[in-house]
Amino acid sequence: MRNLRKSPSNRFKIFLIFRVSRFLFILFLLYSCQSVEFIPDIVYREDLIRTHKQSWKEIEILKEAPRRREYEVYGRILIRNFGDGKTDKYYYDQIRKELFDRGMDGMFLAAKGIVSMPPTLFQSGTANGYSANFAELPQEARVLEGIAFRYKEPDSDGKTSR
Repeated sequence: MRNLRKSPSNRFKIFLIFRVSRFLFILFLLYSCQSVEFIPDIVYREDLIRTHKQSWKEIEILKEAPRRREYEVYGRILIRNFGDGKTDKYYYDQIRKELFDRGMDGMFLAAKGIVSMPPTLFQSGTANGYSANFAELPQEARVLEGIAFRYKEPDSDGKTSR
């Protein structure tokens, strides 16, 4: 009768493939990571502020400050990207939804830069309990800063107010 057990070399190959695939998955996950943070400049009650837009799809994301209408700044939006620096359409949609929920009319990009982060260190262990460095990835985050704004409403006398 044939031996149904796997040989040690086959078990090692399967183990090695599993470890490498897990490492590649984590590497891909870190490479495509992004975060979005809203920092309000002033204290305001979100339930009292209503956007002038009918849908989140109408929220404006501009490359520079609006020139045709007066606006008021309500906060900053920081977009951190740990990957290739491109912000996907999915994140723009999420930003639009967040701005709509907070009563904003849009945002414009104010600054961009690169911030150094501590390196990510992957370690693996041996059967004897020793740890060995598996990989060390230096990390940089590309940061976009946006300014969240709301258009000022004209009063009956033609002046603008909050």
